Amino acid sequence: MAKPRRSTQQYTAVIGDMRGSREFSSAERMRVQIRFTKFIEDLNQNPRYGPALLSKFAITLGDEFHCVLQDASVLPDLIWDVDNAPGLPRFRIGVGYGRIDTEIPEYAINLDGPALHHARAAIDAGKTEKLRGAVFAGFGEEVDRVANGIARLLAFHMDKRTTAQRSVIGYLREGHSQIEIANLIHKTPQAVTDHKIAAGWDAFHAGELALRAILEIGTNPKAK
Repeated sequence: MAKPRRSTQQYTAVIGDMRGSREFSSAERMRVQIRFTKFIEDLNQNPRYGPALLSKFAITLGDEFHCVLQDASVLPDLIWDVDNAPGLPRFRIGVGYGRIDTEIPEYAINLDGPALHHARAAIDAGKTEKLRGAVFAGFGEEVDRVANGIARLLAFHMDKRTTAQRSVIGYLREGHSQIEIANLIHKTPQAVTDHKIAAGWDAFHAGELALRAILEIGTNPKAK
């Protein structure tokens, strides 16, 4: 097991809060918990996140997950994966930037510091203001404003997409060609093109690129 580390640097803390979990029956809660555990295990094993993780994804309080990132550029991917988690309810996502004042273990449990406080404040703001999409706090007033504006637009955009359109966007995000996607979803290349246009892929992709860019500015002094 990795030796715990104490941080004097600033990192990105993420809290995911499952919506409506208190309303589950006992049987439903058990089914959801099994899927939730598997989903978190898959995130920790996903090579996309490995280099970015300072403290791995961990389930806390039964219906939340925490992690600490040393590279915030993966956040659009994480938001996408959480929003499209198979068989799970929707999540609120709070993202906070700042120090971690406790020792940093392999898994994100029993952590404290400004990064976690900002992430919790972001979750609370999402609940109080009924915000869609991830909520960002602690990156600086201007970066927070831009990141939150982009997040609201991306969430609004995806709320309008059909299941087929979401599927095509997912494959495009993974770098598949339109011919490959046609084979995967058993449609013609023209049908994939139609889905891509109707889904507003170009706008969505530009929004994700903009979110990555503003987070790079907010977390990398050399980018400012």
